[in-house]
Amino acid sequence: MNLYLVPNDINKTVIMTADGVAKYRVATRRKFLVGPPLSQIYRCATGPDSEDTLIGEVEWKRWSHPVVRSDRFDGTMREMELKDFLYKLGRNHSTTRYFLGSNDKEYCWNTVKGVGCVLSDRNGKKEIARLHCQALPDAYTGQEKWHIKVNPTSLDLDMIIITFVIVEKRRREQDESDKDDVEENPFKFESGFDGGVGGGGL
Repeated sequence: MNLYLVPNDINKTVIMTADGVAKYRVATRRKFLVGPPLSQIYRCATGPDSEDTLIGEVEWKRWSHPVVRSDRFDGTMREMELKDFLYKLGRNHSTTRYFLGSNDKEYCWNTVKGVGCVLSDRNGKKEIARLHCQALPDAYTGQEKWHIKVNPTSLDLDMIIITFVIVEKRRREQDESDKDDVEENPFKFESGFDGGVGGGGL
């Protein structure tokens, strides 16, 4: 299944199928004027009499660890630090982030240079999802848009989307940071995984 980001802005986008059915949407705002950004992820309503369902949110705190809130862990709304939800194993500067799925299996997102984010099982033997860029079908005027390809899996789709939004947001921020001249923008804030100004995540 291919799910397209329209527009290609991980902070504010609708994730939809090739035939234009909205599946998820992402909205990012500040809870307070000077507060940290809050990214909220919704599963889109399936009918005119239903409403979008909040499946997760991330508060990108500046001076402490970002936190994620969701009821997709065990059916009840829980809050945990992002570094505990998407955690590192092994090398300190590894771009791989692991998480425990709703099916009690371990999965990992890995950032592949020139490709983007790839989700696989714990051993990396089965690819679950991958980020792509290609020309969209005619319904979207042939413009190039990013999309995530999801393969058949027992992992909950909500969990795939929540973790994808977090990892892809961080990847894009890191790519942008790498392009910046530090002398021109010494106070650039990156949300990171590990909290604090300047990220410290990947």
